[in-house]
Order: sequence, then C-alpha cells, then structure tokens
Amino acid sequence: MLIRAGWTGKNRMAALERKAPLWTKTGSLMQIESNLNAILKSALGSYCRRFVQLDDLNAHFVLSVNALMKRSGEPFGAERHRRLDGLLGSGIRTEADLRSWVREFFPGGDARLCGICRKQADRFVKAGIKIFVWKEPFQSVSRPCPAVLFGKGPIDFNRPLFAVFNSRKPRLISPDSDWLRALRFFFLNLDLRGIALAGSTGTLTHDLVGAHAVRSGLARVLALPFPVLQAEGELFKIYGEAANEMPVLSCMLDSFCRPRPQALVCRDRILGRLADIHLILEVRSRGNLSAALEEIQEESPRHQLIYEPAEATMASAGNKGLFEKFPKFAHTFGLPKSMGSAVKGRCKPVKTSILRSDDIAWDDYLFHYTRGCAGPWPGEACRDYLLGLFDGCPLSGHSALDTLIRIMREKLIRAGSRMVRGSTGVISWSSHPPRELFLMRKWNRALVRWTVEPYGIAVRRDILRSLGAKPAVYGSDRAYSRLAEAEKYRFQLSRSSSASSWRHEREWRVSGDLALGAIRSDGRFVFVRAMEEKEKLLGNVNPDMPVAVLDA
Repeated sequence: MLIRAGWTGKNRMAALERKAPLWTKTGSLMQIESNLNAILKSALGSYCRRFVQLDDLNAHFVLSVNALMKRSGEPFGAERHRRLDGLLGSGIRTEADLRSWVREFFPGGDARLCGICRKQADRFVKAGIKIFVWKEPFQSVSRPCPAVLFGKGPIDFNRPLFAVFNSRKPRLISPDSDWLRALRFFFLNLDLRGIALAGSTGTLTHDLVGAHAVRSGLARVLALPFPVLQAEGELFKIYGEAANEMPVLSCMLDSFCRPRPQALVCRDRILGRLADIHLILEVRSRGNLSAALEEIQEESPRHQLIYEPAEATMASAGNKGLFEKFPKFAHTFGLPKSMGSAVKGRCKPVKTSILRSDDIAWDDYLFHYTRGCAGPWPGEACRDYLLGLFDGCPLSGHSALDTLIRIMREKLIRAGSRMVRGSTGVISWSSHPPRELFLMRKWNRALVRWTVEPYGIAVRRDILRSLGAKPAVYGSDRAYSRLAEAEKYRFQLSRSSSASSWRHEREWRVSGDLALGAIRSDGRFVFVRAMEEKEKLLGNVNPDMPVAVLDA
C-alpha cells in the first residue's frame, strides 16, 4: 500500500504499518534482496516532503536577523535558533514589520547596523543561499533547534531520501567488518533508482557512502556538521571539483555555533528528520545517536532497515532496541554465511625462505616496525582510499600488515616528519627485537590499537650504519638548540616524567627515504606474527627476502 507525498497523521501511519513482513538473518540472499527492494519500491510513493524552501523575501528576513545576531554577540546554537523560530512565527510580511520586530528584540540594534546586515543578506541571497523550514510538526522540546536549515546547490526534493546511521567507529577499519559488508550489500544489490541519499561527511561511514554515491551517480543532498559557506573546501578532498555544486544543508551558515561533538549530534538529528528511510548499521544503546533516532520515530515514524548481525555486540545493541520499541516500522535483515568477504590476495602465493626465530641473531639487527595508517596512504587520494575500502580491496584496511605489504610492493620505506621536530623526513628503527615489544608499545585509545605491532623489516645494524643510521638524541629543548643543523633530525624531546620520556624505544633514525634495493639481500628479512599473516603477505607480494614468523 503506497502513501502519497505529503500525507501525514493517521493515514500515513496506517499505510506505513502495512509493510512487508519481517525476515531474519537466516533468509537466503535472494529473499533478502527481494524484501528490501520491495520496501524501497514502496518508498517511491510513500515519502512525505518534510521541509520547504522559503521565498526570497522571507529568506532575506532570516538572513538579516541571523547576521544581526552574529554582530550583536547573541548566543550561538539552540538559543539563536529559538530566536529565528520566534521570527518565523511572528507573522512578518514587510520590511516595516521586520524593523518593528528588530526594535523589540534588539534594542541596541541601530539603523546603521541593521542596514549592514540587510546588505549582507542581499549578498547571501545572490550567492545562492537558500533557507528551509520544517514542514512536519515537532512534538518535542527540540523543535527550535534547528528552526531553519541554510542550504546551497540544486536540491531535489521530488524523491524519497534515505540516510545511513552508524555509531562512531575506530579510525582503522577492516574491509571484512560486518557493518561494512552490510553497507556494500545494500548499495550494490538493491535498486536505488528514484531514491536520493541524505548523506554527510566528517565521519568514515558518511565519507564512504558519499564517495560511492558520486561514483554511482546517486542523487544526494548532504547535511553538514559545519557551516554551509565552508562546504566547498571541506568536501573537495572527496568530491573534487564537484564540491562546487554539491547540494548541502546545515544549521550553520558562515560560522560554527557549537563545538564539534555537538555539531555531529545536531547533524544526525537533521539527517534523521530529513530521511524517509533509515538504514541502521550498528548503533550503540543509550548513546546520542540511538536517542535521536528513537525521538524521531516517536514523533513521525518512518521505515527503518535494521541490520541484524550474526552475533550481538555492544556496538549494535541499539539496533535491537529500535526494533523492540518500534516493531511496526522495522525491517530487519542479515547477511547469509554464504556471502563472500572482501577481496583477498591478488596473486598466487610465492615461495620464499622461512626463518626460524631460534636461528636469528636478533642483536645484530635494527627493526623498522610498521603501523596501521588511519586514512589514505601518503600520496594516496582520499577518494581512492574510500572507494578501495568500500570495495573491499585487499589492503584497504591499512593495518600494520597492509603497510608492510605496501612497502614490499614499492620496495621503498618512506620517510615521514610526523612527531619529528623540523621538516626533515626520517625513518625510525629500534634496537628492540620483536620479543621485547612489550617494553616499548602502548595502547592508543584514540586509534584503538597498539602503538607498535609485530610486523616490519629487520636490517643488519652495520649495514644501516653505512647508510647513515644514527641513534636518536633524547633531551630537552636546550639539547636541541645545541645540536648541529645537520644532526637535528635525530632529536627527540624527552622529559624526566615517564609519560614524556621516549628513551624506552631505543630509537635509531635514517634521514630520507630508503630503497630496499640499497640493502644487501643477506642483510635483511621481513617478520610477521602468525602463519596466516605470512600467507597474506606472500599472496599479495613477492617480498624478495626471507620471512620470519614470530609465533611459529
């Protein structure tokens, strides 16, 4: 049963309830595709236009008052939107009405200041800034924020919108993550013609979806967690020149009105209210996102396609909560076990000599430990990184092992200047062998991983010395000033407190990139933790050097 655009109240509620039956994760791939496509097809006629564009005159009023509040030092955030909400409900129809309203609510706003703000509003209108207001009535105290949405670009409201919701994830993601497999399935197996994406940017899930939407030509509008007038620069890394014409919406126009964490929460609330269909990947229970989605369902229910993972986890506990609280509008789906994972190795495993740990004179070597790379590789375009991860390319997770494989492919260890004083790029080595890894590694809470992992390249110490390797110089700022200019790349700030001391790493440094071909073949080897990781290494690259498996 289809719902006509614009329907609200009991008629729309009843039609939404007459949905396709629920199914479970035990269904076949064909059944899951069929049921999801049926829901998407019904949405083509069941969407409700939830917000409308103001005419130029009323947009000019809003822009003028917004500029006046900014220049007058009025509070940002919810308070500013409450004031705009009052403006919209005041019945203003003429410039004279506006001047009377301003005199009442801005006693200190003189004629000159008001004139400046009106001229600024003129410039915004001519630059294509549009103002939208919610059509759907709000029933909660959150209504005044945002009272309006600032927009730019060719926004098409003549098709239903869907949005993807996923709680915040670690910066390093495996291409085999369950939620990522569910996202691939949704986009690659379902018929999305006639449906548009209500997307965003600034978090990995939204950037993944956005990059694929551009590649596939999917219609979209982006709800931004930053001001509309900053959109072009922020979006360029993903959309390139297309960022100039990208249709965008935000509760902020030309400056931030709230801290970033709050802006992300507001963004999710906007997306939830814009979209006619919610795709729920993994939502944590009792978090900001689950609270926003529950509030929206209570105010105005809509279709929710809820991923049901094979195993329940804390990361997806909110999925179950949404289903149990709003079962009439929930459509759960899972992925059959027969569905393949991400793409594996691209080449037939090569044969190479395997070193036994007991046969290695570990003290004769220095060790370059590889780390995971959260985001694009050095020199890799952000969009290429996102599409590789979306497609499940074998090294797209950018793990420490993936980093090692990339080095082997390029036959080059790249120097970096991050965490190094000065602009000279260096390659870090340690005299700690892998069996002493516990002496130097720490848990990085932000990245949810260890700072050092048991993957890397070992090179004989005497060979590295001949190539310019020298021990790091630990000390204070005074010690740095005493170093010769040519030796300053070796400096590492180290204070007496244990939290600020890096001496335990026993670091050596080489200035600049290092080609592996410059190292004698009998003076180097590569090491990984386990046998299955050795298989992945040899299935993706010929390392052209022996491999040591630490746990063998």
